[in-house]
Amino acid sequence: MSHKNIEMKLMENKSSRLVTFSKRKSGLFKKAMELSILCGVEVVVLLFSVGGKAYSFGHPSIEAVTKKFLHQGEGSHVSHGESSNDDGNIGKLSHQLQELNDQIQVEKDKKKELDKALSKYKFINGKLPIDNLSFEELVEFKASLVEAQDNMPASNDELEVASSLLLLRENGMYETGI
Repeated sequence: MSHKNIEMKLMENKSSRLVTFSKRKSGLFKKAMELSILCGVEVVVLLFSVGGKAYSFGHPSIEAVTKKFLHQGEGSHVSHGESSNDDGNIGKLSHQLQELNDQIQVEKDKKKELDKALSKYKFINGKLPIDNLSFEELVEFKASLVEAQDNMPASNDELEVASSLLLLRENGMYETGI
């Protein structure tokens, strides 16, 4: 069975587009892993979905490869796929960085709210003695935990990508422009 050539244009059907993104993302990460193993190279792949969710793959890690990239000698040749001075890409990265910073701030605010909600409970040695709570307090506590779980990042990938982008900004790879 041969592979079909697919016309490279935006897929109109949103659900088909999401399925294709998921499958191709997995394939891309698999190919990056194979390249790193077979050739002994260090690889980083960062993806942002249409919804702004971050996905990443790095070998040995995203942070290690990013740091190495930022601290390489001026004389070395690096292929970026596109020029690192491309203002359009810099603007997009700056915008994405600002969005991530905003998301981080939202998460910090949510944590403060959760800490405030939990402050009315008496913790002993870092643990909540649930045996002493009334039924109403248990229901309220469960609701607080469910809300906290819903507000957690889906994976460490999002935090790892945010950290790498912040590292790029701190090392002068681009200015936020915001």
